[in-house]
Amino acid sequence: MTKPRQPLTQYRALETVADLLGWETCAEIVEMSVSMTRKLGDPDTGRELKYRDAIRLDAAFRQAGGACSPFLDCHAARLGIDTTAAGADATCLMKASGIAAKESGEAMNAVMQAASSGDPAARLAAIREGEEAMQAWAALLHNLKSQASGT
Repeated sequence: MTKPRQPLTQYRALETVADLLGWETCAEIVEMSVSMTRKLGDPDTGRELKYRDAIRLDAAFRQAGGACSPFLDCHAARLGIDTTAAGADATCLMKASGIAAKESGEAMNAVMQAASSGDPAARLAAIREGEEAMQAWAALLHNLKSQASGT
């Protein structure tokens, strides 16, 4: 079972990057084993990613077609920084909107499957999908607020 990770945390950011790039690629980028890299994404281990590795992972995520920068978004949200000047633009907002729409659709599908099947595994999948949708919406709203305050 996938551990829940709070939105806009470094743990969720690493999971987001790994979802796109894969854990093996993330491990290569941070120059650690896959096992150690996964532990960096586990909030229960107390381990934290190095700043330089977060930058490398954000860069690789964007290069692979990811929307925005998960680690930058995490840090900016925690500091209350407007990321508009740092490059958030209409394209980034459109990508974030698309991700939120996709994740919302997947969450609703999972909820309907869980409701009709009564299977505990389906309920866990619906919870996971719901958490992913909430994270996507949190990132979208942060992006939107950043752009609104910059105008």
